[in-house]
Amino acid sequence: MISDGRANVPLCNSVGEEFDPEADEDSKDGKPSRKYLKEETLACAKQMGALPGFNLLCVDTENKFISTGLAKDIANAAMGKYHQLPKADGSAIASVVNQGLNAIKNE
Repeated sequence: MISDGRANVPLCNSVGEEFDPEADEDSKDGKPSRKYLKEETLACAKQMGALPGFNLLCVDTENKFISTGLAKDIANAAMGKYHQLPKADGSAIASVVNQGLNAIKNE
């Protein structure tokens, strides 16, 4: 997973459904709150992490100075590996992914 650590779209959108503001007590203007999105994201990560054979490598591209820490929380919830690359380019990402794949092979 490559992420800037900012959840911004509810899961229901990916299956073609509308977001229900009634499901989020902090919803404003019919949009989900950051708290709602974070909780939804971490719940999904936890479920995926519990799957047999699932391995998550999270590459965080968020600037550490203004980091929300969500990408690291996702990696932890999914029992995965976390790497922070604020200035990620193709070479840096490829290196981290190769290291992560080698670590999985050696487990």
